Amino acid sequence: MNSTDTNTISAPSATPSSSDPSSPHAIPTPVRRLLLAVVAIGIVTGLATFLMKEAIKWIGKLASLGMKADSSNYIFLILPVAGIILAMVFQRYILKQDLSHGTAMIKRDLKDGKYELSKDLMYTNIIGCSVTIGFGGSAGAEGPSAYTGAAIASNFARWLKIDPRWMRLLVGIGAGAGIAGIFKSPVGGALFTLEVLGLELSTLPVIALIAACLISSCTALAFGGFAFDLKFVDYMPFDPANFIWMSLLGLFCGVYSIYYNYSKTNMSKLLGRMNNPWLRAVSAGIILSVSIFFFPSLFGEGYTVVDKIINCRPSELLSYSPFYTGLSSTHVLMLVVTGVLLLKGIMVAATIDGGGVAGSFAPTLFAGCLAGLLFGLIMNTWFGCTLPVENYALLGMAGVMTGTIKAPLMAIFITAEMSNSYQFMFGFLIVSALSYGVVMLWDNRKSIKI
Repeated sequence: MNSTDTNTISAPSATPSSSDPSSPHAIPTPVRRLLLAVVAIGIVTGLATFLMKEAIKWIGKLASLGMKADSSNYIFLILPVAGIILAMVFQRYILKQDLSHGTAMIKRDLKDGKYELSKDLMYTNIIGCSVTIGFGGSAGAEGPSAYTGAAIASNFARWLKIDPRWMRLLVGIGAGAGIAGIFKSPVGGALFTLEVLGLELSTLPVIALIAACLISSCTALAFGGFAFDLKFVDYMPFDPANFIWMSLLGLFCGVYSIYYNYSKTNMSKLLGRMNNPWLRAVSAGIILSVSIFFFPSLFGEGYTVVDKIINCRPSELLSYSPFYTGLSSTHVLMLVVTGVLLLKGIMVAATIDGGGVAGSFAPTLFAGCLAGLLFGLIMNTWFGCTLPVENYALLGMAGVMTGTIKAPLMAIFITAEMSNSYQFMFGFLIVSALSYGVVMLWDNRKSIKI
């Protein structure tokens, strides 16, 4: 009996032609080389996402030196506009390449068959994103991290002489590893590749994807001192009486997601009409700066704010702002949270479309946290309920991310993994399902006959 060569991966005879680069089936390539590529992609991408987060933190701390928590800080009127202009100059005049929409660019490259990505993309996204968010850009690092991971995968595939027909799969795997590293969420990263990028993978590529995401997440976690981005300390055992409140929160998140996408889209269109890049960058920067001056919680990614909210310190939202004197007032807190929620989608569009390098996933988690907080405060203040608002803030994160990105599985697992809170899985499912349902009904309302 002839033995099978275990050193190569061969396409089954019953599969579509291997000349089709879009085929999800295995392509002949050395097993050891492919395994080395997956491990290298995971480690290097995890390290890259760690460096990106550290650079953002370092620039943010340096830029915020001298700020006072108990008063207004006029430096907020300068930092965001400076960050947007620097990022625009970096892209337009130094790189001469647009990095603003990382996820959209990956999808475009996969669609156009452009799998050989530039070596520069392995570090330029880190620089551009660090400047944008470190100076206060109100967005996330996941788009640039996904694009960085895709570029790392593409270049490792070329350096290791992986069969070119594997390139499409490895680019998608690298992008997923980037998401896994930035959120420390291996399942979320894998689901990004499957749900958001829409790659159809067979068994072997799925295993490679999961391995790369797991390695990337663990690498970022190890370099970060084995600490999650959100340290959630309170536990809420499931109570059947909470079902109706979770359901109402899901509906609330769905309605807010519709507004969030509407405001973000229209701000993008408005900036897109400005053909002069300097005018666009300055206009977006001014909008960011003024908004952040009044609502400092809009500064950067917002994970510090989220951490305070889910750990029973929501009043700290008012720190560094003109509203600090109303620190003990629930109604002032509700008004501030409402203002931030109304502005967040606009701020994300201003950051990305104004000339910055950033992503749009983390802002939905931030907005969801505040939506859950506002829901809990309204129920407790106006209707006499006793809901644990910090827990509903956590549930809202999955709800708004689901409603805005329309990737429910990814949203659920990213929220659970980055906060190490799998005990809330039932709540995540309820809130996400109803939020997703509201958004889909709204999107398809013209085709529904009553």
